[in-house]
Amino acid sequence: MKKTTKRSTVIVALLLTAHLISFAQVATKPLVDERNVRAHMNFLASDALQGRGSGTIFERIAAEYVGAQFMQFGLEPAGENGSDGKATFVQTVSSTRNTFAEAPTLNVGTAAFVHGKEMLVVRANSDSVRGNFQKLSPGDKPNPNAAVFLKIPEGFSGNPNQAMQAMVTAGASIVLIEETPQTRAAWATTAARRIAYTVTSTPTKPMALVILSKDAAATVSTLADGTGIDFNGKLAPGEVRQTWNAMGKITGIDRSSEIVLLSSHLDHLGVRESEAGPDKIFNGADDDASGTVAVVELARTLAMGKRPKRTVYFVCFGSEESGGLGSNYFANNMPFPKENLVANLQFEMIGRPDAKVKPGELWLTGYERSNLGPELAKRAAKLVPDPHPSQNFFQRSDNYTLARQGVIAHTVSSFGLHTDYHRSSDELKTIDFGHMTRSIESMIKSIQWLANSDFRPAWNDGQKP
Repeated sequence: MKKTTKRSTVIVALLLTAHLISFAQVATKPLVDERNVRAHMNFLASDALQGRGSGTIFERIAAEYVGAQFMQFGLEPAGENGSDGKATFVQTVSSTRNTFAEAPTLNVGTAAFVHGKEMLVVRANSDSVRGNFQKLSPGDKPNPNAAVFLKIPEGFSGNPNQAMQAMVTAGASIVLIEETPQTRAAWATTAARRIAYTVTSTPTKPMALVILSKDAAATVSTLADGTGIDFNGKLAPGEVRQTWNAMGKITGIDRSSEIVLLSSHLDHLGVRESEAGPDKIFNGADDDASGTVAVVELARTLAMGKRPKRTVYFVCFGSEESGGLGSNYFANNMPFPKENLVANLQFEMIGRPDAKVKPGELWLTGYERSNLGPELAKRAAKLVPDPHPSQNFFQRSDNYTLARQGVIAHTVSSFGLHTDYHRSSDELKTIDFGHMTRSIESMIKSIQWLANSDFRPAWNDGQKP
């Protein structure tokens, strides 16, 4: 009996030890599996989606794919109603694409610049726009309804179109920049298009984005501040188009009226025949399939746990590359009172590490503007200030549309200014999947804390956009 008892005791002890070891292994296993990350990326950044061009059927396919993942994880639909009257995981945003029936003009004092000759219209939403002259650099704050001459500094690696759009979002009515060798090479093609673009389903003020020839820019740059500038052009009937947002949510239990928004953008640049070389597909693996996969995986991991106290929205916006149409519509048509939105974290370009920060670190645009970043960093988020302040990344993603409305909104990124930005070479083979997987994992605990705390972030003094 004694031998049997001892033997049984040893067996039980061994089994218990094995169980504890197994439990410890499960308990420490990462919640984000690299296989899942690769699977999502292999679809979203594949040639099959033809670069997810803004407002194209391929952008819609990406939105439906993300929505299907949200459904599979058990999220609640937050999109529009389907044909059966039930809510879906996709929201359609209508927009109108116009051309000008006559070549628009820009009147500057006694001078008149004509589209196709001294200027090119990048985008406009009205046949008449007026503003008072102001000369600024990217990141500066314009006067309300200013006509900004945007001086792009030497070595600026950002997207000038996005810098122009950021000025409009910040309050300008007209934004002017000088031509570059690239815009001059495409001058004739752009002149023939005479495109205006407006979101008809969202209240927007009149605006115009214009590229000036070198001679016209030289004239404009000498104007005195406050000089009146008028943009005029007769619009032809418009063509209605759509873009799509993928939307899901987890309703909170204690503070369900308070909202945390996790977001990215779905779209990229599509197919561009003007790209040098045989590859014309802009797959947008880092920009921003990587951020979209982060939102998808965060939705999965949060849905696996206990329902949070606050409601969490997961939204992947459409047409960010065409002026932030999806996020602009969302910001002006929120499915909840704006004051309920506690914070927004946008995920943009986390597919490759940035050599400017330590391994494993991510940076937060506008880190110094609010107390959100430091509080998340105290709770396991490996967030540091943006090491590229001259690039004005805070103003170059969908977060800025919300920040302009007072929402504490920042972008999480690890973009190291690689040369594949907005090129057809931004492909799956360039992605560091280990870095990307660890990056998503590193944000989970801090986001769970934010979704369950009573902390409400605030802008630091003088830092509100």
